[in-house]
Amino acid sequence: MQLKFKNPVRPDLTSTIQKRNRRLQAFFNAKNLDIRLHGDAQNPLMVLCGCVGLSAYVHNFDLRMLDKPNQGEVMKIFKLTEIVQGTREEVVEWLQKYPQMPLYRIQHAGSKLFLCGFNFVDREQKLGRYPVFAREDYHIYKQKEAAEDILNMLKEDGYEAEITEPDLELVKSHVGPISFVGLED
Repeated sequence: MQLKFKNPVRPDLTSTIQKRNRRLQAFFNAKNLDIRLHGDAQNPLMVLCGCVGLSAYVHNFDLRMLDKPNQGEVMKIFKLTEIVQGTREEVVEWLQKYPQMPLYRIQHAGSKLFLCGFNFVDREQKLGRYPVFAREDYHIYKQKEAAEDILNMLKEDGYEAEITEPDLELVKSHVGPISFVGLED
């Protein structure tokens, strides 16, 4: 399984980081959880159902699950070994007990494509910007305000798009009800 990340890994850490991230993905796959690793290979964001950021991080070969996103207290640690530790029930219980982070995407109006970047007619001078939409490898925004800024820029350029909120029904059908930090009802 090849995992793709946006930020390059230091060459001296490449094999270790890849091994750790394969084990991290295997950890979630073994529990039948729809979680993908996103962003920085050295500090990947764990994304549930494409719309929820887990309140967790990896340190070396330890998966640390927190009581809240960003600087929370460690509630549970799983070692990422060849033999996968823990059960689905343990992870789902943690997901339901502690708040997670809502994530936002920008979707092209009338399609199932999401903003994944920008191209330019003149890349050097950043002239002639146009968005690129795709089904995979899309941008994820941790703050709704950041997504709104990009959406407004797209609308000023004449593109029709919208911000997708976390799909609570999809998440609920996958792991049951969970709570979020900072999500307005």
